[in-house]
Amino acid sequence: MVEENQETENAPVSEEDQTTKVEMESPEEQPPAKPGNPKAKWYILQAYAGYEMRVEKTIREKLKIAKLEELVEEIFIPSEEIVRTKGGKKRKINQKYFPGYVLIQMELTPELWHLLMNVERVSGFVGGSAKEPLPLDEKELEGIRVQISDGFQQAAEEEEYHVGQKVMITEGPFNNFNGVIDEISRERKKLKVLVSIFGRPTPVEVEFDKVKNV
Repeated sequence: MVEENQETENAPVSEEDQTTKVEMESPEEQPPAKPGNPKAKWYILQAYAGYEMRVEKTIREKLKIAKLEELVEEIFIPSEEIVRTKGGKKRKINQKYFPGYVLIQMELTPELWHLLMNVERVSGFVGGSAKEPLPLDEKELEGIRVQISDGFQQAAEEEEYHVGQKVMITEGPFNNFNGVIDEISRERKKLKVLVSIFGRPTPVEVEFDKVKNV
């Protein structure tokens, strides 16, 4: 009997048995999902237009140094990759939905408020007061995400411009000004847009790719 037991113990283990043993000893465990901060809300931070990505990078660096990363759930710059044709060549660009705005989902503590206010090229919050900004309605945010998912800006880019159309200038000294198209030069690919300055309609000439529909 002893010999039989020894033979059994020393017998080769099949590949199937080895696999089963490994699976039993080393089960694959999925890491638990990170729980969201129930106190986190969305806020709009105003930055210099054209510096949104740099502001995001600076915020992340300062959060890491101050060990306040757990207070921020997400930093979101609403934008869309669109294709533009210029000189017969297609190129991809990142078109911001709201130039100069950075959306942050966070638990806004006094310490975090001071950190954000000391970020270069940040001028403050949008909504509420300087010390007590108002959070963003999440329904508005969801609407923005849907537009990005549907390629809203690419569709608008492909539309034909027409006189009387309302547009917003997205670059240059009149960035974020709304106006109405007064003239179209398809040969030069430029528009003459009437914007209101000091209550008077003023013509501004811009290129096709520096406006978007409103």
